[in-house]
Amino acid sequence: MKKLLSGTVLLAGGMFSVSVLAEGIPCGGGPVVFYGKTTSHKKAVEICKFSDEYNYIFGKVDDEPDININVPVNQVQVEDLKGHAVGITTITIPNGNVKYEIGYTQPEGTEGGYAITVWQNNKTTTVVKLDSATVTNNISNYADSGEESDTNVNPNTNDTLKLNVSAKYSDAPAGRYYFWKYQLISNVDKLTINKIIINNGRCSINEKKRTFFTKAQEQNILNRTLYGSKARLVPEGNEKARTDWDLNMGGIYYFTVSSDSDYGKCRPREALIETNKGISTFRWKN
Repeated sequence: MKKLLSGTVLLAGGMFSVSVLAEGIPCGGGPVVFYGKTTSHKKAVEICKFSDEYNYIFGKVDDEPDININVPVNQVQVEDLKGHAVGITTITIPNGNVKYEIGYTQPEGTEGGYAITVWQNNKTTTVVKLDSATVTNNISNYADSGEESDTNVNPNTNDTLKLNVSAKYSDAPAGRYYFWKYQLISNVDKLTINKIIINNGRCSINEKKRTFFTKAQEQNILNRTLYGSKARLVPEGNEKARTDWDLNMGGIYYFTVSSDSDYGKCRPREALIETNKGISTFRWKN
């Protein structure tokens, strides 16, 4: 269950620094990506952009921060969806197995608001609400729209997978069902997919993992079909059943993610694929 907080110390972790969150001077007068105070006005979050890094600070106003980290640009995710039923303008800062998602979100049919959402091991652990009257939000200025949305950038050195968004389409009857269609291609033999996480867990894939019969099971089904109760069954032994998440070189797994009518909800942003060969993270530019 999400914990709704107002500036508690549950955002612990990160690097300690003697830097301060100065009242009224975000980023020391430098380029401000985002600034906002908690609803109690006792703490603030500040994100600055310097050269090829983002600086993320969270802590008490005019005091030493709880968190002060610098993160390379290619590890930071920026989302800016405009004109959609679901409003999202966020920046996500990684810190080990923790991610800080800061900005504005408006789930479909709700009022929306500014908050810091803390993710750990791809699960939401904390939500800290921010006072919108104190917010400076320039996140959209840092959303790179220079590439097509179906082009992925893999910041990891894991070359086991290739992931494309092969299509976005509506299903019959027209206008009722909408999907993003993904194409996952293995670059190695004996690859097993363990988990697929889309957009930090906000979106789920529609397909269930399919398990196929082993050779012994197929033979026994055939024997029963031919000979009924008199069929001689083959011992099944310890043969492991294969699934459609088991791929060899060039093997392809297709899956879809549901969207809304203008493809704003759950459009491709980030896919984390966990396999027996490691973890690959794919991100798409806006």
